[in-house]
Amino acid sequence: MAKATKAENALAAIIQKMLEEKGVQSDIAEGLAKGGVGLGAGGVRIQRAAERQTKKETKRALNGWQKFVKAKKNQYKYKSGAKKGQVNFKAMSKAFKKTKKGSKK
Repeated sequence: MAKATKAENALAAIIQKMLEEKGVQSDIAEGLAKGGVGLGAGGVRIQRAAERQTKKETKRALNGWQKFVKAKKNQYKYKSGAKKGQVNFKAMSKAFKKTKKGSKK
């Protein structure tokens, strides 16, 4: 990787200052500024991180089946055979359908 010249450093400083004025965090602004000036793919990773930071999506609520599967006490496991230790979803499904939230009535 080649060293940045004085002109590239000056341009990076200007870009960083502009980004900070727009409300981007200083460390992300620094990475974007340097990434845009001859540092290649490293700047792209930082730019994606900045996009993820600005765009916060709310998580969707889990449905009844997802809550049932998530609970450790409901995880039926195979006791023997080739699938020993794995979760038995067929048995879990039957148990879930017997619960109040799992019944379709």
